[in-house]
Amino acid sequence: MAEEHYTNGIPLSGDHLEFFVDPTHGLTIDDVHGYNLWDWRSNEQEVPSFGFSHDTYWFRFVVPGNDHAWLLEINYALLDEIEFYRVKGGEVVEFVRTGDHFVFSERPIQHRAFLFPIDGADEAQHVYLKVRSSSSIQLPATLWPEKSYFEADQYRFAEHGLYYGIVLVMALYNFFLFLRLRDSAYLFYVLYVITFAVAQMSLTGFAYQFIWPNFPVWNEQSMAVITPLIVTSGMVFVSNFLKLQNNHPYLNRIVYLQAWLGIVLAFLSTLLPYAVMIPYGAALAIVTCSSILFISYYVTIKSRQKYATYFSVAWSMFLIGTVILAMNKFGLLPRNGLTESAAQIGSAIEIILLSFALAERLHDATSRRFKAEAETLQVKEKLIETKQMQNEALEVEVEQRTRDLRLALEKVNKLNSELEDLSTLDQVTGVRNRRYFDEMMEREFRRGRRNGRELALIMIDLDNFKSVNDTYGHQAGDQCLKTVASEVYRLVKRPPDLVCRYGGEELAVVLPETKLEGAVLIGERIRAHIEALWIDTGDERIQVTASVGVSACMPNEESSTHALVEMADQALYQAKLNGRNRVEQKVG
Repeated sequence: MAEEHYTNGIPLSGDHLEFFVDPTHGLTIDDVHGYNLWDWRSNEQEVPSFGFSHDTYWFRFVVPGNDHAWLLEINYALLDEIEFYRVKGGEVVEFVRTGDHFVFSERPIQHRAFLFPIDGADEAQHVYLKVRSSSSIQLPATLWPEKSYFEADQYRFAEHGLYYGIVLVMALYNFFLFLRLRDSAYLFYVLYVITFAVAQMSLTGFAYQFIWPNFPVWNEQSMAVITPLIVTSGMVFVSNFLKLQNNHPYLNRIVYLQAWLGIVLAFLSTLLPYAVMIPYGAALAIVTCSSILFISYYVTIKSRQKYATYFSVAWSMFLIGTVILAMNKFGLLPRNGLTESAAQIGSAIEIILLSFALAERLHDATSRRFKAEAETLQVKEKLIETKQMQNEALEVEVEQRTRDLRLALEKVNKLNSELEDLSTLDQVTGVRNRRYFDEMMEREFRRGRRNGRELALIMIDLDNFKSVNDTYGHQAGDQCLKTVASEVYRLVKRPPDLVCRYGGEELAVVLPETKLEGAVLIGERIRAHIEALWIDTGDERIQVTASVGVSACMPNEESSTHALVEMADQALYQAKLNGRNRVEQKVG
């Protein structure tokens, strides 16, 4: 490099930077500096990028003579080991060893990028870099006058702040929508946005600087673990948002298969080396994005819903950015500002468009309801007007319109009732779901406190249910749950009693105005009936047993539904510990 006054960073590329590959990993600074036997090659790329490689790479460049201090920036946070050698007058005058294998506080300058200060000197200095990494080998190196670097870095920090600000706002906004609407699509969207943001923070070095600076082992594995989790949260969000389970069950199975693959890869990434797992994670991400793109456009064409169109465009933006970033990491595209920021730019656009899609989805549901109500109101207004204008001779026609109104109102009420039932029914068992259980418990607890009557709760958990799924399949497991729930519903005969699916293979029975002794008798009757029950799954007839926990309390200011559920859970747990297929009780 010619000696001159620099105010901007000098990208180390072309003739400014030479490199050679050491597949033996055995060469030292004395070997590469003391002899000119090695095949040093000029870098012909804008940014040196060699994809995933097990070799050691040496780089060298010359720092021009100048009286001001320099900073060498390597803006790639995932490099495992970097050895920095500064040579002056033929002697090594400075050595630094760093990388993401080392605790963050050991860096020469605590910054998300790797920064190496270089003192000014009247004569030219030589810098050698020894790089080895299980991640993609890239060296986006820039030589900066020290003051100029920190001035320029403020703008880059502001760009990152803008991106993460968008992510935070969208995540909080949709989380509050979830709390208000209780629509799981919003929750899974928030989980997807958060996991992707954490991955971006890991990729850019912010996570290591601010979240886990003292955990280098986790920092190395984080991208391999988080990438499959992005796939899992994203696929579950897609299923909920596009309502695939009800409208396209075959596509829903494909989506959940990829979601489970994400969980498996995330688990394996905690056990196997980063270099082994990250190519699989990147490949799964590309396949998943392509699948989502196909599914979203398919649903858009079929449903012609505006929110599906927003969704499709959002994932198109994200897919383009993800593919560009993945090709960059595999060495198929050069590393530059565009390829490094492609996923971040695409995800920012995607996050905004997905929020529009969620808002449009809510607007669509609200509009349809308002339309039905408006139609009803219109019919009612016409009826009133007709009744005012018509005389007794038109009484027959008025009666006919009254019948039309009644039918319309009944239709709307029926639709609202069906929607309410669907929202509180468990789709597998046909009994009430957890949401209805929580509402029912609060209602019965208030009634019991007002009337001074006891409230009992029975928790039922099928024993060794995982083995049923593993042996006979999930469809047989679902049939087993459905049959048991139906039998429990038949055994609980009083109108105020309630049978719900509490979660997984666990059922709950709420018994208002029932003492502990009576609830224990009912629990024993249920347990015995389940034990004697033969369940027809189509291909097999199987038997299961159940552990039962019973609790009861007198609702008052000192008790709560949470405490009652916790006592029943403890009794259920005791039944499991005491050998299963039995009834245990606990009272407060």
